[in-house]
Amino acid sequence: MIYFNKLLPYLLYPSTIIIVLLIFAIVSRKRLPTLLALLLFLTTSLPVVSNQMVSYVEGQDLKKSIEDIHSADSIVVLSGMLVQVKTKQGIGYEWADPDRFFGGVELFKAGKATNIIFTGGVSPWQKSKPEGQILAKIAEEFSVPRSAVIVTKDVQNTFDEANAVIEILSKKNTNKIILVTSAFHMPRASRLFANQGIDVQTYPVDYKSNISDATLIDFLLSADAFFEFQFALRELMGRAYYKFF
Repeated sequence: MIYFNKLLPYLLYPSTIIIVLLIFAIVSRKRLPTLLALLLFLTTSLPVVSNQMVSYVEGQDLKKSIEDIHSADSIVVLSGMLVQVKTKQGIGYEWADPDRFFGGVELFKAGKATNIIFTGGVSPWQKSKPEGQILAKIAEEFSVPRSAVIVTKDVQNTFDEANAVIEILSKKNTNKIILVTSAFHMPRASRLFANQGIDVQTYPVDYKSNISDATLIDFLLSADAFFEFQFALRELMGRAYYKFF
């Protein structure tokens, strides 16, 4: 199932549609598919368009301060912030987006909950420890007692994460959490918890949309903009998948 979930978005990515249109244009010797491919490429490669897409998926939940958050039973930090790198000793890890981790640690140190739950995110094609186990060790280096850290069983996607955390909460007979994840990911993730009766307080981090005024640069083609558009589109497809399936 994890492979299906990862591969399905590629069918609707602009890059895939553009390739299909160009192939069709070559085979049919018609200009319209080429023009459509060009129009789609130009539109999705503009920073002004991609930034609006990212802003949309991040929603209206503004960045919160620690003071905005009330106490809860547990702080839940979802996986997705480490990348694997090669070292002389084997596999090492570096931060991709550390905001989730540091957001959770800051909440804990502010006394917002007595424990942090890290999810054991791991992909079947990765030869590594579950991310939660690595984060638990790093948390100790930031003065978070190991006794206050809980790591879920291995999980492969957000749906698995929610179920694994709820399993832990059920054993503890608690249901109030502070959920920490990237802003773009929060609407989908928080809904999964809320739909199962969990009292969710959101603490979105890792904002990616640009709130500065548009400049000439925002109307020039950009590979980064093309990537960000597909990134935002993937999240929207994930929400649709979870809603209907």
